[in-house]
Amino acid sequence: MADVKLQPEAEELLEEHKSAEGGKATAHYQMTDVNDWGQLQTLWDISLEKFGSIHIVCNGAGIYEPPSSDFWNPPGISQLAEDKADANPGVFKTFAVNTMAPIRLAQLAMDYWLEHREVEGNLLFVASLGAYVHSIQTPLYFASKAAIVSFVKSMSRLRSALGIRIAAICPGAVDTPIFYPDYCRKRVRPDDLTLTAEECAGIIMDVLTKSKYGDGNIVQVMRVGTKEEPDISVREVPLERLYPTGGPVGPENHLLEEEEKFIEQLKDKGMRHQDQRVQIDLQ
Repeated sequence: MADVKLQPEAEELLEEHKSAEGGKATAHYQMTDVNDWGQLQTLWDISLEKFGSIHIVCNGAGIYEPPSSDFWNPPGISQLAEDKADANPGVFKTFAVNTMAPIRLAQLAMDYWLEHREVEGNLLFVASLGAYVHSIQTPLYFASKAAIVSFVKSMSRLRSALGIRIAAICPGAVDTPIFYPDYCRKRVRPDDLTLTAEECAGIIMDVLTKSKYGDGNIVQVMRVGTKEEPDISVREVPLERLYPTGGPVGPENHLLEEEEKFIEQLKDKGMRHQDQRVQIDLQ
C-alpha cells in the first residue's frame, strides 16, 4: 500500500496483516508522494525487497481537481493555485497525480516484467466514468482520466503479445474520501446514490482475475436504480465504436506493419534496447 497517509480502514488492514504467521497474507505500507518519481522508484524497490516479486500493480492514486490545481484557478492569477506559473516543465498537479504518476509506475512495472518473463504481470488502473463523460466544472480531472483510458487501450495487445494483463476500471461516484473536502462535497453528497468502496473493490478483483478481462478492457461500474431498489451496473465501454470506419490499413499505409516490428523487438529485447523506434525506422 502506498499513499501520503493511510485512511483508518487501511491502517486496520495493515495491522491485521503485519505478520505472516500461519500462512497469512502480509501487507506493507510505504509512505509515497506519487508526484515524486524518486519515491515511486523507492516504492518499487522496497516492494521487491519485501515480497520477492511483483505480479500485480494497481494504480489507484487520484485527486479530484482541488482548488490548488484547478483549471478555473489559474497559476499566477488565483491565490488558491499552487501550480507554478513559471514552472519548467509546467505541469498541473492534477495531471501529475492522476496521469503522469500511474503511467510512470506502469513503466517501472513493464520493464521489470519484460526482464522477468517468468512473472505474470497484471496491471490495473483506476480511471473514472469521467474519462468519457464531461464536466465544465472539473475539466482537468476528466481529461486526466481520459488520458489513462487512452493509455490502457493503446496497450491492449500486451497480453496476446507478451503475456501481461492490462485493464482499467471506470467507476461512477464512489463514497470515498476523494469527495469529502468542502470544495466538492456538494457534488457527491452522503445521501447520493453511490457505490461503496467494498463494492468497487469487488469489481476490481473481477477485472484482475477473470479471463474475459486483461486485454485493455475499459470496465465501467456504477450504482443505478433508486435508493429503494439499488443495483450495480457493470459493462465494458465500447470505445472501438469511435474508431474511423476507414483507417490507416492497406498498401498505402504502414502503421500496422511498423507496430508489428515494434512488438517483435519488445518480445526479443524488452525495454532496454535503446531507441527502439529509431532502430526500426533505420531498418
